[in-house]
Amino acid sequence: MKPSSLLGLLCLVLSVCACQKDKAVPTSGSLTFAFESTAYTANDASGFVTDTAVVGKKVLTIEGLTSNLSKHIAITVIFPDTLAVGTYTQENGASILWSPSLSAAVASYLSTTATIKITSINSKYAEGTFAGILNNGEKEEPLTDGIFKVNIY
Repeated sequence: MKPSSLLGLLCLVLSVCACQKDKAVPTSGSLTFAFESTAYTANDASGFVTDTAVVGKKVLTIEGLTSNLSKHIAITVIFPDTLAVGTYTQENGASILWSPSLSAAVASYLSTTATIKITSINSKYAEGTFAGILNNGEKEEPLTDGIFKVNIY
């Protein structure tokens, strides 16, 4: 084989290898779920991590606004040690807060049971699923089919 052919083959192999990268981080996060038979989407959801120096744990909070910025959801996981994939429940530090209206006239819902499954996480990105039973002091309703893919800031 001629040296120029070998060089061409090498360039082709290197360019193919260079194209195989880790999963790209989306430019804006997404979050979807269903509550009271209505599907909701937050197209610009995001996450942030805080380090609770007092108790020595990391906390991931994922937030999104839906319905023309009039409804708010916050999903929180308190990790026992470091950020890690896994299934987190209400009993070990997972919670969901759903505000169906940002006005004070409508009561917010807080989870009485929550399951948040982190399927991928690092210092810049998290994705997973969530569901739970939420209560606003008057009634309980299931929140289902939750999926998030967010950048962490």
